[in-house]
Parts: sequence; C-alpha cells; structure tokens
Amino acid sequence: MEGHGSSLVEGNPWALVGMSGLVILVLAGVSYIGTRKPKRVPGPLQNLLEMAISGLFSFVESVIGPQGRKFAPFMSTLFLYILAMNLLGLIPGFRSPTSGLNMTVALALCSFLYVQFQGIRLNGPWGYVKHLMGEPIWLAPLMFPIHIIGELAKPLSLSIRLFGNIFGEDKIIVILAGMSPFLIKPWLKCLPIQFPMMPFAVFTSLIQALIFMVLTAAYLTLMVGEHEEEPVSASH
Repeated sequence: MEGHGSSLVEGNPWALVGMSGLVILVLAGVSYIGTRKPKRVPGPLQNLLEMAISGLFSFVESVIGPQGRKFAPFMSTLFLYILAMNLLGLIPGFRSPTSGLNMTVALALCSFLYVQFQGIRLNGPWGYVKHLMGEPIWLAPLMFPIHIIGELAKPLSLSIRLFGNIFGEDKIIVILAGMSPFLIKPWLKCLPIQFPMMPFAVFTSLIQALIFMVLTAAYLTLMVGEHEEEPVSASH
C-alpha cells in the first residue's frame, strides 16, 4: 500500500523537498553574490540579475496593470523558483521537485493563499465576501457557492497542470536514456539519444513556470481588480 500511495511522487517525497531546498540555497547564493556590492557599472552577474528582475517586473505590470509592481516581487520569486526546480531534473543525478505532486500542491496552495490574503487586505472582509457573492446581489445564493468552488478549483488546476507536464517530461527523458544501450550500436553506447528532448524540456520548463506565474497574476487581478479601479476613477 505504501508503494501505491507514493506512486504519484515517484519515491521518497523528502528527496524532492531536499532538492527544492537546494534550489533555494542556489538562488539565494546567486542573489547575494550578485547584489552584495552593487556597482555603478554592473558586472556580468549583476547585469544579468538586473535585466531578469526588470523584465519580470515589467511583465507582471503588463499582466496586472499599473498596480502590479507591488505584487511583482512575489510573482518574480515564484517564477524563478519554479523555473529552477523544473530545470534541475535535466542535470544527471537530480530530479525536478515539481515532478512530484506534493511539491506542486504546496506551490499552488501558496499561490492560492497569497491571492486570498491580498483580496481580504485590499478589499476588506466585506468587500472580499461581496466579490464572492457577485452581482446582482439577488443572485448571491447561487453565485456564492459557485465562486467558492471556483476559487478552490484554482489550486487544483495549478498543481495538476505543473505536475503533469514536468513529470511527463522527466519520464520521457529517463525512458530514452534507458533505451540508449538497446537502440544504438555498441561503439556508440555513450551517445545520449535523449539529447533532442533536452532543448524541448528547457523550453517547456520555462513555459510552465511562466504559465504558473501568469495564472496566479490573473487570479489576483480578478480578486483585487475592483479595488485597483478606484484610484483611476478618483483621478478623473
């Protein structure tokens, strides 16, 4: 029974937790090294980090709107963290932590809780409930449970989408690597027939991290959109 219960995470889930911790240490180390002594004329690492953060912040603003900069740090961190975990599985001897359902569920719950927290903080408790009740108000008995179910379905969708894509991608690479000795001639045993899959895996890793961030930003926009329209209308 234990083997069946862990089938979705392919072994010991604590190994994936350890690898996700390794990703955190690497990202934190790179960030510290690149920013501990900022220079007026940035070096290669500082320049790369500044370009990456500037690009991510601008992208988040384009999705959420002018108020998106206040949410950009969380969104950018989420993107970089997921991307690094996705890519980790391409290194021999490692696995992508996001190929385990436990990890993707944890990420989706973090995203879900962040969106709900911002909705309550910016709209207030009554505004948050009013958003879930929908309009017109006389349809609230119908719309409220529908909105609740919709909100609860969002972390499920996020976790299953990320898990399915990264798990499938990693399994294909492992299968191709295992088939190499049987599909190629003896003197070419070192030829990695999974290599053509690697660039595609890098591309899908980037796309899946981007999709996760964009969907989180979209959910946040739907939740706090009413609040953010107020300053615009007041200026007119």
